[in-house]
Amino acid sequence: MKNEIPQGKWQRSVAGSKTAAQVGSRLLKYYAQKPFLSEVGREKARAELEGESAKILFKGLSLLKGTAIKIAQLLSLELDLFPAAVRQELEKSYNQVPAMNQALVRKAIQNAFGRPPEEVFRSFAPQAFAAASLGQVHRATDRDGVDLAVKVQYPGIRNTIASDIQLIRNLTRPWAEFDLIGPALQEIEERLLEEVDYEQEARHIIFFADHLKMDRLRIPEIRPATSTAGVLSTTFLSGKPLNIWLKADPGRKARDAVAQQMYDLFIKSLYDLHCFHADPNPGNFIIDRDLTVGLIDFGCVKKLSPDFVRCYRQLPRAILHHDQKTHFHLFKKLKLLRPGLEPEVQERLFQVMHRFGEWFGKLYRQEVFDFKTNSDFIREGRALTNETFKLRRHMVMNPDFLFLDRNRYGLFRLFEQMGARVRIRNPYEWE
Repeated sequence: MKNEIPQGKWQRSVAGSKTAAQVGSRLLKYYAQKPFLSEVGREKARAELEGESAKILFKGLSLLKGTAIKIAQLLSLELDLFPAAVRQELEKSYNQVPAMNQALVRKAIQNAFGRPPEEVFRSFAPQAFAAASLGQVHRATDRDGVDLAVKVQYPGIRNTIASDIQLIRNLTRPWAEFDLIGPALQEIEERLLEEVDYEQEARHIIFFADHLKMDRLRIPEIRPATSTAGVLSTTFLSGKPLNIWLKADPGRKARDAVAQQMYDLFIKSLYDLHCFHADPNPGNFIIDRDLTVGLIDFGCVKKLSPDFVRCYRQLPRAILHHDQKTHFHLFKKLKLLRPGLEPEVQERLFQVMHRFGEWFGKLYRQEVFDFKTNSDFIREGRALTNETFKLRRHMVMNPDFLFLDRNRYGLFRLFEQMGARVRIRNPYEWE
């Protein structure tokens, strides 16, 4: 069937191998030409290689759909792991993913409810309007006339996660950035396993709607009568995804207001609820005309223990007061350092942590942090992260910290893209 997701390890391996072969052929062509090119010619050829490889990679991931598309979304958030041309192609996964065959959508609805779409809904648009976590989203209205966003899970998606992760490892292994991509893929695999359960996502939505009360935040409502384990119906949120909204070049004041709302909801979730929406994909923030922020796609929600949050909350204060002893102690309590470190290793870690603290502390030393005038902030953070990565054998990567750190880092990257001014100081960390 046309546009059907290739299922089974063998089928998806064949599809992935074709993509890898195409990327590989262009790499060989580049290396064959390189010795005969001038420095300017090499830069031009390298840029062309990155652009061509990016298009091939995105096309291959789009053909695989499902898990591969979600991987593209997550990897596009990994800051500087990829050249700019590759990141730009991966960002298309937010809203420009080729749609699943309409017959497959109809079949998925039939299998979920035992009835075709026209009997389940008053109206159902067979053409998807957005990509979602491991599925796609359709406009619909229920029997009561309520406008819906209906997320339909790709058939067979549960069987593709492990094989797709391995495929992406194989596709990216030749790249210089693979040493950093590899650990990210391991975490992504764990996240994807959580996101294939739409019933759990429904519980997440209800929890946040009940407990995260903010004036300018919109959270969709679950419609249980038209939801199952593989189909999730929520009320439709008007507005545009953040990345599309930004293309209209909203004014500075509007961008500042939206960015502040995004950060406030993260902080309030973390410290009041001890859990947070853990997918800072720009497509998950829906901006309406009144600048309210709609939050969608609750497939990945991270819950944290009170002890973890209590320790994490003390980090900014230790950093701002240059209290390396407390900083180091907190890292141990957060289970980020291996026990029994030699004094010289501890000193090296002290130095790296100090530089990292100086960088992070910039966010708090100003009443409002301007991500536009501090345009090198994320680049500095990436350089320090790479420096820390060299000491990884002395560290333990607590998955809770990794989730939290990446989510916050992902928000900072969005703020930098927005050129926004954001008050990072907050009542929980700034006393």
